[in-house]
Amino acid sequence: MNRFTRHSQTVVLAVFALYALAPVYLVLLASMRSEADLFNGPLSLPWPIETANYLRVWTESGFSTFFWNSLKISVAVTVLVLLTAPLAGYAFAKMQFRGREALFALFLAGLVVPAPSVIVALYGNLQALGLIDTHIGVILPQAALLMPFSVFMMRTVMQEVPDELIEASTMDGASPLYGFLTVVVPLARPGLMSLTLIVFLFSWQEYLLPLVVLQTETLKTITVGAASLQGRYGVDYGGIAAAGLIAFAPLVVLFLAMQRSFVRGLSAGAVK
Repeated sequence: MNRFTRHSQTVVLAVFALYALAPVYLVLLASMRSEADLFNGPLSLPWPIETANYLRVWTESGFSTFFWNSLKISVAVTVLVLLTAPLAGYAFAKMQFRGREALFALFLAGLVVPAPSVIVALYGNLQALGLIDTHIGVILPQAALLMPFSVFMMRTVMQEVPDELIEASTMDGASPLYGFLTVVVPLARPGLMSLTLIVFLFSWQEYLLPLVVLQTETLKTITVGAASLQGRYGVDYGGIAAAGLIAFAPLVVLFLAMQRSFVRGLSAGAVK
């Protein structure tokens, strides 16, 4: 690769980066402006910088409650998926049992089922179980909807674990579960980290399910609670911008902390 090609790639990547970051920049500026100054030079840096939007959203609008509700639900969904999907993926990848391929095909069928198509039936089931207007009524369906993709991803990751290591642990007297925990899990760590990030991301930004299930204001998530900033006669643009950045911050921190494992996990199984 010559120098001209490298420079051309750098320019193209820089253009795409600016294109992606431009909306974030505009939202950041809007969050630091007062309502009177919002449309006065919207592309210029505000001075003095206003933090009133963040304080108002976090305290007066109840956004802190929405934030912790979302964090509670997302962490619970992530833990539930991580406790089940790797085991299922390992079984489909390394164990031989009758009906394995048919059962795996059933999991894959869940990938093509959109959540809105089952929301009516799901609401009826949750109502019969008394889980409407509870966080459990959001956590369990979210984990179930994410399970097909999670099992598919874990099966791909587990296929990369050498069979020789598993056989060696079995010959040493390790039980299947002990061998899974001590041999397979450390080798599959990048894939597990990637799954953690993906599941948390999807759970954090979920809107439809919390909107339908949660009715009490103090139980709502950050995606549903942000809608309260849009009133009947006006829109709090500065507050919505601040709320968006507050909701975006945990995802950025989590991705920066796990980006290496995320890339390695996504590439697992790509090259045989």
